[in-house]
Order: sequence, then structure tokens, then C-alpha cells
Amino acid sequence: MKRVVALLSVLAFLAVGLSAQSGRWRLVRAEYGAGNAWMDVTGRVRSLINAGKLNIRADNATLGGDPAVGARKTLRLRVRDDAGHERMLTFREKEIVELSLSAGEQERDHDRDRDRDRGRLRITRASYGSGGRALDVTDLLNSRIEGDRLSLPINNNTMGGDPAYETRKTLTVWYSYDGSDLRTSVDEGGTLNIAPGGESSRGESFRNESPRIESPRDERSLQILRADYGADNRFADVTSLLSSRIRDGRLSLPVNNDTMGGDPADEHRKTLSVWYLEDGRPANVVVNEGGYLNLPAERDQFSGNLRIMRAQYGADFRYVDVTDRLNALIQGDQLRLRVNNDSMGGDPATDRHKELTVVYIFNGQQFRTRVNEKDVLNIPGANDRAADFSAEPLRILRATYGFGDQRVDVTARVGAMVNGDHLQFQVSNASLGGDPAIGQHKRLRVVYLWHGIRYETSAPEHGTLAIP
Repeated sequence: MKRVVALLSVLAFLAVGLSAQSGRWRLVRAEYGAGNAWMDVTGRVRSLINAGKLNIRADNATLGGDPAVGARKTLRLRVRDDAGHERMLTFREKEIVELSLSAGEQERDHDRDRDRDRGRLRITRASYGSGGRALDVTDLLNSRIEGDRLSLPINNNTMGGDPAYETRKTLTVWYSYDGSDLRTSVDEGGTLNIAPGGESSRGESFRNESPRIESPRDERSLQILRADYGADNRFADVTSLLSSRIRDGRLSLPVNNDTMGGDPADEHRKTLSVWYLEDGRPANVVVNEGGYLNLPAERDQFSGNLRIMRAQYGADFRYVDVTDRLNALIQGDQLRLRVNNDSMGGDPATDRHKELTVVYIFNGQQFRTRVNEKDVLNIPGANDRAADFSAEPLRILRATYGFGDQRVDVTARVGAMVNGDHLQFQVSNASLGGDPAIGQHKRLRVVYLWHGIRYETSAPEHGTLAIP
């Protein structure tokens, strides 16, 4: 029924356009939200127009965030034809939007040429948000340049919306001045100042760097050691995301796919497991999807000093989580056993030699060890390494795209888009090499290795995949 309503809206729009005989329509502005909470998604919607067609689902994942949590949102598209006539189209949240529409590139290029004529300062790219949830505010900042200067406070109002609810956001700006390429970043609540000569509040030169938003650090007594969000064996690492939201030694936020940055196990009820230090004392808390995380919480008073934080047994992308199994075998702050299919509870990869990876906490410090199948696990061990995984790059182990049983392997294609330890791109038939299920709303599923641990995540067609 929702699809029918959306199609009727489109047909009504096309009828008006034909009666006016006003030529093709171009996107002028796109907004997503409800009530007084709206965010500018013009750049995002423009990027989803392919060969003069816009075919998307109006939802938080596709449009890059939830500007009005708990409210039924609307996507508003303002379009203009060659004669200058304008129309406003509206689509309710979760409706399918199908339009013949131009991205308005000629108009945008004209505006940028005009900006260049005004002076030597030009914003080449600007992004406001946190992690993979961000708004493109390039055009907005270019419109605020006056006399080769740009100065404005950084908040949700000046940036046109809130792309990452209850998250401390960052504005990252790439700009050029007199032929020099520069970059600056300003945290939410600060002030952006770019002055003549390319000087800014935190300006720096860069060469061929991959744009990304860094998570702000908090040095207070609350420290997130490890945070996983998911169900069964399908978990995503949300450690950095939660660390970025600590305020004055506390962390409070609802637990859902939007606040956790995505859905690693669609159609499953998920949990958030957080290991943290409060004034140097280790603690663990588990919150179900739909619940609320409040840290510091009443600590998990586990006995002893040893606890398994994450344990996986398998090979390549085939593995099982054996965290609970190993925790049940700890005796006197020690764990010793031979690693094989029997002790691990099954064989996740029958044709491969497997490995057990264990991340554990002992006396308030994280450690990691790896043990080959048929060898003996003995922890704590004298040769175990402190859990610093920063030197291990992001690896895509398996990626499939499609709907139901109509899926294709896109591992190599997704792996080729990894840039160092970061991956972010728009999920579409074009980016993934074709349409394996024509007429169906598809999903990308990815198994990846991050900091020595296997994780899973997924993103819908027309949504954004961001790892980590």
C-alpha cells in the first residue's frame, strides 16, 4: 500500500509537469525530518540519482541519520524545471521514491564557478557528523564565504540538521586557497574560522588523503575497552562509536540500529555488550536492543580477575563464537584446554585448519592470544600480547549482495574499496556491479576482520556501508 501511495504521488507530479510542458526537472533541495527537526540531505539524494532516475527508500539508513527520533518523518524534494517553475514533493518515511530527475549538476557547477569568481577561498568538500553518519555541507559552507573569510559556530542548526543523534559530531572541511589544498576539523560546539592566507582554527596541508571523521577522545575516568553490538555470531565493533559519546565521565544513550551505526544482524533481536574501566576497575554490562545504556552502571561483579571478552574459532569467514563456552571453563583465574572441534562445540569449517582467537581481560588489562587447532590454550600466558591491534589492517573476508536466495559474491569488489583501515561507500547496483534481484530491495552483507576479530555488518540498497 505504501508503494502504491508513493507511485500515485509520482504520477500526480509527472502529470503537473507534462501539463506545464516545462521540460526536465532538477533537484534544488532535499530535506528529511519531522516537526522542527530537519536535516539537509540534498547532497546525499543527488548522489543517488543515476542516469536521470531516482529510486530510493525514504528511511534513516538511506538518508544518513535520524533527525527526529521516535517521530514519523518525511522526505521533501524541491524541484525546478528549465522554465524556472518549482514543485515540492513529499514522501513519508519508508515509502519508495521513484522519479525521473536530474541531479542539477549544471546548476551546482554554475554556483561553484560563481563562488570561485568571488575570491580565492573555495570549499571543495565539507562533512558534518560522526562515523559513517554525516551530512555533506559543502554547498552550505560555500554560501557563507564573505571576502575570502568563513566564520560560524558549529552546531546542528548551522549545519542544517543532526545526522547522528546523541553523538558528538565533527565538521571536517577540505578547502583550497591560492592553489593550496588544506583541511581543518572542528568539534560540535566549537567555531570554524578560515581566514585569508589559508589560516584556520586547525588548518593543515594534505596530499591525497582519504576523508574521514575522527572520533573525539575523552580522557576521563570512564574508558570503553570493547563494545560489540549484534546477535548470535553476527556482531559489529562499536568501541570507537561509544568512546566518542562519553561526556564528563558518563555515557547515556538508547540502544538501536541508528545509535549503533547500523544493523549487523537484520531480522534478529540484538544486544550490546560493553566492557569498560571505571577509575581503573573493569566492568561489563549487557543491554538488549530497545533498551538504554547508562554508564557507569552497577558493575557486573564477576568473581576472580580473568574473563573472556571475545573468543572465536574457525577459518576465513566461517567461524563460531565460543565466548560463553570458554568463560564457563575458567577455574581459579586460569583456563587450560586442548583446542579441537569437540572442545569448541563443533566444526565451522570442515575443510580447513582452524584457529582460536581469544581476547581476554586479566587484572584490568586486555590481552590477546591465538591458538591453532589441536594445540593447547593456556591463559593467562606469559607470551600473550597486550591487545593492541592497531597495526592490523581492515580485511573483507566475505561480501554478498542481493535479496533472499538471489545473492552474488561481491567480496573482491568490496575489498578493492578498502582504504587502509576504513571503508565507506554507497550501496547500489552500480557500485556492486549489477542487480542480482530485479525489482527487490536488496541488502549487502559483509564479514570482515577488524583488529584481529571477525565481525559482520549489513547495509540496505541505497544506504551507506561504513566500517568501522
